[in-house]
Amino acid sequence: MSVKFAPMSAGLFSGYILFTGNAANSSVQCPVSGTGVTPATVSATPSSVSFGTVVNGTTNSQTVQLKNTGGTSLTISSATVSGTGFTISGITVPLTLAASQTKSFTVAFGPTASGSVTGSVTIKSNASNPTYTMALSGTGGSATRTISLSTSNLNFGNEVVGGSIPLGVAVKNTGNSSLTISQIAVTGTGFSLLSGILGTTIAAGQTSELNVVFAPKATGSVTGKVTITSNATNSPNSVSVSGTGVSSTSHSVTLSWGASSTSGVVGYYVYRSTTSGSSYTRINSSALTTLKYTDGSVSAGETYYYVVTAVNSSGTESAKSAQVTAVVP
Repeated sequence: MSVKFAPMSAGLFSGYILFTGNAANSSVQCPVSGTGVTPATVSATPSSVSFGTVVNGTTNSQTVQLKNTGGTSLTISSATVSGTGFTISGITVPLTLAASQTKSFTVAFGPTASGSVTGSVTIKSNASNPTYTMALSGTGGSATRTISLSTSNLNFGNEVVGGSIPLGVAVKNTGNSSLTISQIAVTGTGFSLLSGILGTTIAAGQTSELNVVFAPKATGSVTGKVTITSNATNSPNSVSVSGTGVSSTSHSVTLSWGASSTSGVVGYYVYRSTTSGSSYTRINSSALTTLKYTDGSVSAGETYYYVVTAVNSSGTESAKSAQVTAVVP
């Protein structure tokens, strides 16, 4: 006789066969057991690959992981790719994958002309899904190089003559090809580069930090400009800079505060009063991009009370900060 085991789900199953007759031992049990396993199945991570825009004449590649998600081994008999510009590497057939085993390979896209392209990778095996297809897509395009600056204006506020204060500008390459900074020019007395990016190559999507410092040589307001020249299509790019030098010999109050954690903040306003908790007057005409302010218009023997607000691009201000007190001797 033969016994058949056909599990309906994965797991261990047990039972018995009962034999009965007219013999002295008229009832005999024969134990039976078996384990159900899921069939071999091909899956891929990611299940599809989109390369986005790739510059014509260059190649972008991504890694794909094949996995046998079943409980028995499988054999891959072929792995083919279709679509202009798409290639695969790192996989040799026939290939056997045990249960839960993985295999990584590379899919590449190297367009030679502009326009959208679609394709696929086809995996054939003896798995429960004998033909597995993974969709591919990409777009060939011309090289682009564009710069985006985190701000177009740096307001250093007040700084004591002989002191200095730095501010940074994020310079981002928003194109799809690397660009090179060829020249940086600074105008305005007291403004200079603390650390520059001259000669730097910025890869597509990457950001470099340009740091500008204000060190006033004399009292009074100063304006200037930082001009960045590169091989970007929107070059040159510029940042306006402004600051005010205050006397180092007269009385002054220097304030500093932490950056707001709220998104969209573009600067800060400083308020002053001679009455604690009320009657505040704003003392900077435009929003400060720095986290420091020196009030050079204070008098000896007076007590002043300060608060700070954050402001967004639409001019909306936050609630006032906690008050601080400055006693001028």
